[in-house]
Amino acid sequence: MQQLTHMDAVFLSMETRETPSHIGGLALLDPSSSPIEFGFQRFVDFLESRVALCPRFSWLIQEVPLGLDRPYWIESKGTRPSDQVHRVNVPSPGTARELADLAGLLFERPLDRSRPLWEIFFIEGLQGGRVALLWKLHHCLMDGASGAGLAELLFDLSPEPGGRPLVPVDDTARAGRPAGYGEMFGRAVRNGLELPVAGARHVGRAVRRAVDGMFEEDPVEGRVTAPRASFNTTVGARRAVAWSTVPLDDAKAIKNALGVKLNDVVLAITGGAIRLYLEQRGELPEQSLVAAVPISMRDSGDKLLGNNLSEINVYWGTDREDPVERVFAIHQAANNAKRDVKMRRSIDPMGILAETLVPGAVNWLMRAVSSLTDSIPLPANAVVSNVTMTPIPLYIAGAKVEGIVPISLLAPTQGLNITVISYDGGLHFGITADPDQLREPWFVAGAIQKAMIELQQAVAGEEALHG
Repeated sequence: MQQLTHMDAVFLSMETRETPSHIGGLALLDPSSSPIEFGFQRFVDFLESRVALCPRFSWLIQEVPLGLDRPYWIESKGTRPSDQVHRVNVPSPGTARELADLAGLLFERPLDRSRPLWEIFFIEGLQGGRVALLWKLHHCLMDGASGAGLAELLFDLSPEPGGRPLVPVDDTARAGRPAGYGEMFGRAVRNGLELPVAGARHVGRAVRRAVDGMFEEDPVEGRVTAPRASFNTTVGARRAVAWSTVPLDDAKAIKNALGVKLNDVVLAITGGAIRLYLEQRGELPEQSLVAAVPISMRDSGDKLLGNNLSEINVYWGTDREDPVERVFAIHQAANNAKRDVKMRRSIDPMGILAETLVPGAVNWLMRAVSSLTDSIPLPANAVVSNVTMTPIPLYIAGAKVEGIVPISLLAPTQGLNITVISYDGGLHFGITADPDQLREPWFVAGAIQKAMIELQQAVAGEEALHG
């Protein structure tokens, strides 16, 4: 029997109708690059050949009654990858705005747990004869060990599809047979005995972090909560999507000029954009907002199935008008947060949920948090994630990938997520939001480009001053 890992089980059990736990993306394709006619059936045939290389994309979930233990992965019988693909048309006139509206509507729907936990929408009717692919993948199906997600299975380096995907598939895990009630109950009892031990470990870490915090002088690191923004109320079920792109070389030039990390530049650009958004609404707080930044906790050589993630909460610099000062402050705060993780001094909310509560309790807790968002401390205002892809163009079933928009999940108190992918010379910013909280996602998309220009000009001014 193949049971979900602790972390994967959390991603499944924390899911509610308002906060589904799938992630995904939107690939904008140019069919004119294909050596043979590109169409829906050709894509479906291509997809089936690739998904066959990765068995976990045919697995089903078997949940334990009452959420008393982690669910099981079981083999699927009778389902085909083609059943997971849907053909749709974008409304006329097929611009980016119509595509974004459609993507938000399709993305907000939770995945059907009676089927494999992924699906793809083949979207036609875009201007210029373009096609878009929207994919949704439940976070519990992500596998950092194999390195092959759903989208990665589709990518090629040339218009001529190879027999294997760009990312090598090292996926040896297998699902099991359905578990009987007696087997599930017996294992639930054994696993339940481990929970108090894990709870004691996390309590000890929290105590050590509190003691260390008494002697810290850095006011940024010493903050326990973030100020509330208009996108930090109870998240609803609707989703809005927008996107923006800036040149990757320009961001790297800033990184090199200031001697910081590329992720520091990404945080500074997004922090500047959110500052512009809140300023124009008259809602900019004096205290800086805080960004939650996902990090991998996987050790080198770790080949265990499933997610192994944590988050660090980083000062976002929305209280600083000077873009260069914002970058340096973010750089220092991010280094301090990473140091705490490496020294095991940080508090890991996901790890606590994963290792100390049964899935049923996690789901109850998430529903309780959703009803108390205005009265509980806010650790961070939004998630900002940065993912590296390839510096060269990719192809899917022969069609060139002109652009990629990452789309991600929202937490109960965070109506905004900004995920960034570096691809083919660009930093592609994907904005996922609750439209009832962040009403102008396309303003934020435009503000990202403005913040980039402001930072470039400020860096050029610094170089001229000290040159």
